[in-house]
Amino acid sequence: MKYTYYTDGACSGNGTFNSSGGWGVVEIDENNNIIWQSQGTKSPTTNNEMELTAILNALNHIKEENNFIQPILYTDSAYCCNLINTWMYSWERNGWMRPKNQEVKNLEIIKEIFQLAKLADIKKIPGHSGVEWNEYVDKLAKNEITI
Repeated sequence: MKYTYYTDGACSGNGTFNSSGGWGVVEIDENNNIIWQSQGTKSPTTNNEMELTAILNALNHIKEENNFIQPILYTDSAYCCNLINTWMYSWERNGWMRPKNQEVKNLEIIKEIFQLAKLADIKKIPGHSGVEWNEYVDKLAKNEITI
């Protein structure tokens, strides 16, 4: 059976001292049933950190399931999709530095994702466009925000 994952992150007060963020993940089976879901919160944080945290939680769950069929993992974050499918490989080759010797933000999470990224086919979907499960994880993430 092939499973699909949807992830999302959200943040109020993005990047400020009193920011609050949330993330959500849902695993869906071929019959459009929820198999597993998870969500969490962090403060202070950023939107990008919450998006990455959702993806990392999904990848860790995929690893635990040890399923031989590579699932699709959807994110509405262009930043995360580009980071995971392209940028992090050049950053790793460059000693985890971005072009012009700039530091990589959220490096600890990115390094964990780097080790697990091949477990799923990570794809970008449009956000806030009525995709049922993307809207669902958006609500999970927003419900975790404490301010």
